[in-house]
Amino acid sequence: MGFEFEKLEENKKPLHVANQILEAMRCGDYEKGDKLPTEEELAEKTGVSRASVREALSALRLGGIINTKVGKGTFVKRLPLTDSLGDQILDILVDNPKPLELQEARAAFEAGVVEVAARKCSEEDEKSMDETLDDMKSAAKKDDYRSFLNLHKRFHLQVAKATRNKVIEDTIKNLQGIMNDRMWQNLEEMHYLPDKRNYLLESYNIHYKLFEALVDRDPSLARERIKDHFERYS
Repeated sequence: MGFEFEKLEENKKPLHVANQILEAMRCGDYEKGDKLPTEEELAEKTGVSRASVREALSALRLGGIINTKVGKGTFVKRLPLTDSLGDQILDILVDNPKPLELQEARAAFEAGVVEVAARKCSEEDEKSMDETLDDMKSAAKKDDYRSFLNLHKRFHLQVAKATRNKVIEDTIKNLQGIMNDRMWQNLEEMHYLPDKRNYLLESYNIHYKLFEALVDRDPSLARERIKDHFERYS
């Protein structure tokens, strides 16, 4: 490969890692579908911590540039063919880290939420979630990503309600309130629009598997499913 990764000795920012990954793609070292180096390898190549690498990869995932397949690695999903696309992603790291912090908070919190929901979920909860999932599937098939995103939020709120815990429900509502800001909506549009149908259907399938774990009253499996959700889409 022709691209040479540089080590950053003084300022170990995730921006440094993300910028070099984008540049490697622009140089042709990584094409669509190619597997990226592991977190450990990227940390060694760029001279930053694995935590910084993870934050950089999170920004690239939010931008729809890469996707992670559990147990297989991280792959190029879309090439940054325009400078504006790369700049938008880098801006996430420079000007507005909130989306990354939000995903981290959601992943940590909702892992516990689904465990409680799996123990307390009622038949009425199951019916409500099942109806929402049907609507999500329909929206995905119609490429209606805005409706899908609203239904996605409704599903997660229904899971929170199934815990019978008002603090949990209110916390999820607060997190979803942050997701309504313009920055987050811009990221969603950038992430979902390039390949709406396949992406939305895949997301629907992940949520349906989580639903099945809740119906089976299996807290451990539910936790695995929500972890899979955030590893793929955050």
